Amino acid sequence: MSILNRILFVANLVVLLGSALFIFEVFPLSGTRGTIEARRIILRGESGVATMVLQGDDENILMTLNDQNGKVRLQLQGGEFPALIMKNVEQEVIGTFFPLSDGGAALGLGDRGGNMATFIRGGSSPMMNFYHESNEPNISMGISNNLPHFLITAQKTHEGMLIHGETPISVLFIDENGEVPVSLSRHGLYQKGEENASQAHARASLLPESLRP
Repeated sequence: MSILNRILFVANLVVLLGSALFIFEVFPLSGTRGTIEARRIILRGESGVATMVLQGDDENILMTLNDQNGKVRLQLQGGEFPALIMKNVEQEVIGTFFPLSDGGAALGLGDRGGNMATFIRGGSSPMMNFYHESNEPNISMGISNNLPHFLITAQKTHEGMLIHGETPISVLFIDENGEVPVSLSRHGLYQKGEENASQAHARASLLPESLRP
């Protein structure tokens, strides 16, 4: 073997041993055969941009899937508050899936600007809300405090209509002041001024707290 070949052989051996030591240091083998352990794993594309990052500690774990520019588009997190989060190119949250304190789960869908557009929740008070450029839902339906309901609210005037499932099932029309001037049930049509105070109070108590006068 020539001197040059010996030098190349030794150099290759050193590189091989160094690579092996680096791999075992970064990804130490656990007791389970074929398993690697690390605090942070990064996968990069041909351009060198990190396309997937997996990291965690004793309390949290986070996995992000990025686009070709390295921006986070999908994020999966664990820990005490596990969630699935989707982002657009501007890094605004446009979709979330997460648990509720009562043991159920919720799904939030945003518009192109990152504002809430649709919110669906399960659990003990299932509900579905729809928003249109507003922090308050324009349409809401679900079951709250054992009361099935369907609510439509005007965005500008805040007038609304509430259909509730309490006996008797009724339709309540709500004015801009949160009062109920007209209601309709199997007992007939009632207008404000044609009922006594107890009837008005009972009817108003069926409204959501945000709409009660």
